Amino acid sequence: MWDLGFMVWRIGEILDFDAQVAWVAEAGFEAVSFHASAGTAGQWVGVDPALTSREKRRRIRNLVAGFSMCEIHAPFACELARDTPPEVMAKLDEVLIFAGDVGASAVTVHADPPEPACDETAPAWHETLDRLDTTAEKAGVRIGIEFMTGFEWLKCPRRAQIGATLDVGHMYLNEGAGYRPYGTAGGLARWLGDALVHVHIHDYDGTHDHIETGTGRIDFDDMLRGLTDAGYTGALCLELNPQRVTPEGIRRSAAFLRQRMKELATRGRIA
Repeated sequence: MWDLGFMVWRIGEILDFDAQVAWVAEAGFEAVSFHASAGTAGQWVGVDPALTSREKRRRIRNLVAGFSMCEIHAPFACELARDTPPEVMAKLDEVLIFAGDVGASAVTVHADPPEPACDETAPAWHETLDRLDTTAEKAGVRIGIEFMTGFEWLKCPRRAQIGATLDVGHMYLNEGAGYRPYGTAGGLARWLGDALVHVHIHDYDGTHDHIETGTGRIDFDDMLRGLTDAGYTGALCLELNPQRVTPEGIRRSAAFLRQRMKELATRGRIA
């Protein structure tokens, strides 16, 4: 079964970064994630690499060292596109180097890829991925691109350090537009196979996403079976909106997933 992680954002009224990480460990999560941006004062907190000294990077590395893995989420404004601006590329380079410095193994980056997938007339897109692949290799991290559609880009061609961060909840938006070409969300996981770098978990009720697991419409059993078939060995990161999920709801979400994994493993449906 997989380790569970939690995305540090805000936990109840806890805003201090160190306090959030401590809460994640105390709550029994094996992995941790956080945003590579300062956040919004009084609302949520991350860490801005540009304001993080070498000493602070060592402190963060020690802070997360007790977890089985650490993922860093690149700023939302740093979205990959057909023609990614130079300032975005520079920021992503900075995030990747920071991730290596603090001992993270994965960096999630959002993308709005060219259409159709594998379009040979998108040289700037390929140049962007080639550059990120080189930087990630030097930093010792893998990049998980968070696609809504266009997963085929990951295989034309494959790049050693670049794969997908599969956001399970987002695949159910727009009547399942993200997973429909692959049958189910679990089918998408199978198709991704070893290109799957990381997984974000939350539920979706048809109106709101990032809600407590087990309270929406997502078929988690299908998803977990798909991850097993894909050979995925990473962590499952709960990514829950603090406006919609209380600390108690976070714990219930983790308990729900652990119970589903236990029952499926007992029935021989997952490893």
